[in-house]
Amino acid sequence: MKLLLSTPSLVHAAHCRNLLQAAGIRADLRNTWLAGAMGDIPLRESAPQVWLIDDEMEAQAWAVLRAADNPVAGPGWQCASCAERHEAQFDSCWQCGAPRQP
Repeated sequence: MKLLLSTPSLVHAAHCRNLLQAAGIRADLRNTWLAGAMGDIPLRESAPQVWLIDDEMEAQAWAVLRAADNPVAGPGWQCASCAERHEAQFDSCWQCGAPRQP
């Protein structure tokens, strides 16, 4: 296992772990219950952390997180099923779940 990132925000750590898992990269979220101890325990020890299960996936993990920070630019699209409008980076409709049509 390898520590990928440590952040003061549990929401940010959970989001990063979810992005990795959605990309097929196994990751573990640690220190989820230590937020109340920040100040008594050093931040380095108590901050939420994302750990990679497979060390060799580090480069791919950082690529996934960078891609999430820099969404695809381009024209938006409209769902063929329910007519909901979406930004370019989305591949499925948040309203009805239908996949984006080419």
